[in-house]
Amino acid sequence: MADEFGVSRITIRNALSSLIDDGYIYSIPGKGNYVLDNKNDKFLLSLKTVNLLKKPFQRVEMLGSEIIKPTIDLVYRLRVAPDARVVYIRWVLFYEETPIAYDIHYIPYFPGITVWNDDFEYTSLSEILSQKNTIFQLQEKMSITAVTSSEEVAKVLGIQVNTPVLQITQEISDDEEPMGMRRLYIKKEWCRIHGDSLNG
Repeated sequence: MADEFGVSRITIRNALSSLIDDGYIYSIPGKGNYVLDNKNDKFLLSLKTVNLLKKPFQRVEMLGSEIIKPTIDLVYRLRVAPDARVVYIRWVLFYEETPIAYDIHYIPYFPGITVWNDDFEYTSLSEILSQKNTIFQLQEKMSITAVTSSEEVAKVLGIQVNTPVLQITQEISDDEEPMGMRRLYIKKEWCRIHGDSLNG
């Protein structure tokens, strides 16, 4: 390396020592220097609803739980037939009396799924789907997007149409077969994303 870069061996040793100190490489005596997988930009995020809000919600109200015909988007995302049935569950989360988030679950109908009862409590999509599958078999995909609110979202959250909101989309599958989708909309002033570095 000294010959290749036209510098002294001491300069090379100092450069390698600096790279080791900064966590870019590691050295094995008698074998050489190796590049470390840089994890400085990798973070663990918790996407539980409570961890996405600046303050915990205090009350939840179910707006409805019904069986619907799928939209074109649901046919594509859930891979169901256009004449299939989809369970459609909607919740609004409140802080004091202010609506702060709107949570929608879409689940292909399957026999035995609980659609409605008097004790139906706010729960995660994963827990609802565990009625059919053991939880460790399910895989999840998430995306976080800033969107402008539709008429429906604006009405539920008490904001103007086209107001920016945070949209969390969660898609759950079992061995590549879609099992359900969730869309969570959070008012921009109520959302918070926090992550911890994986190498910490």
